[in-house]
Amino acid sequence: MNNISYTASSHLKESLQKTDVLRRNILLTVLTPEHELRFRWQATMERIFWSLAFSTDTPLSKNEILKLFKEQHLKKPLTSPQQEVLAYKKGFDYIVQNWLGLQEPVTSKNVLFLHQIACSGRLHISQESLKLNLLYFQNSSEHPIIQAGLVYFQILTLSPFTDGNERLSRLLSYLFLYKEGFYCRGFLVLDEYFKRNFIDYQLIIKQAIQTGSQTLWLEYFAKGVAVQLEKTLEDITTGKARIKIPVSTFRLNERQKEILTILENPDTTITNRQIQKMFKISQITASRDLVRLASLGLLFTHGKGRSVYYTKV
Repeated sequence: MNNISYTASSHLKESLQKTDVLRRNILLTVLTPEHELRFRWQATMERIFWSLAFSTDTPLSKNEILKLFKEQHLKKPLTSPQQEVLAYKKGFDYIVQNWLGLQEPVTSKNVLFLHQIACSGRLHISQESLKLNLLYFQNSSEHPIIQAGLVYFQILTLSPFTDGNERLSRLLSYLFLYKEGFYCRGFLVLDEYFKRNFIDYQLIIKQAIQTGSQTLWLEYFAKGVAVQLEKTLEDITTGKARIKIPVSTFRLNERQKEILTILENPDTTITNRQIQKMFKISQITASRDLVRLASLGLLFTHGKGRSVYYTKV
């Protein structure tokens, strides 16, 4: 087990206070539904791009990621980078769908499931060891950013899987933030800070391992959250778009709007076949509508193959 040792330094406290203020201001900023959707979707593209830039030799560009989501319904053969994009998004969708505000302990089974759907490789330590590492810091009432930073460091340095540990670390840091109320409307893109400050990232992790203290790492992590939330607040208050996305991307046709209305009840589900019968359209057209709504973050996809069904976010 990795020992956890850190000090609540003045720099760490300052960053935590700053993030609390920024989070509150982001939540209070008034946005139209279209702008809300645009910024959340933009953040999804950015998260995927920056996260995969860590581990993929030839990551897709932001425009290529955008094109991939638009053409999912075409069922084309996928390249390895495209498969990684969809796997990462699937992992992130699992977090949003299952962990927002869910203040329950994260178990080893949760971690194994997230790794299975978003990463490659297999567990090469005992599940009991993974369980102990997770419980060790979840028994405290520390700030969500400290918990998120610690789970990132623990998984990264423990490397419980033969592959995908760094990607899993980033996903779990979001999970810990989201379950404790730091969803920030889905606008936070922490991966960008790590990649843009990659030399510092590597040096600080190395130093934390050598000294046995995570203080500098937590200062770095908390500062990253603050920097990225500050960018987010500036973007949403000025209307600045980081990715050029056609306005038509967010315009829904009447049939797609009606699908969302049908799913207003939280317990309602819908399938491709039901859409076909309801609107008297082909399977391809129904797939195009459902995939578009899911790619925009308006629907959740459940199941596989013929058992796939959809619920509203």
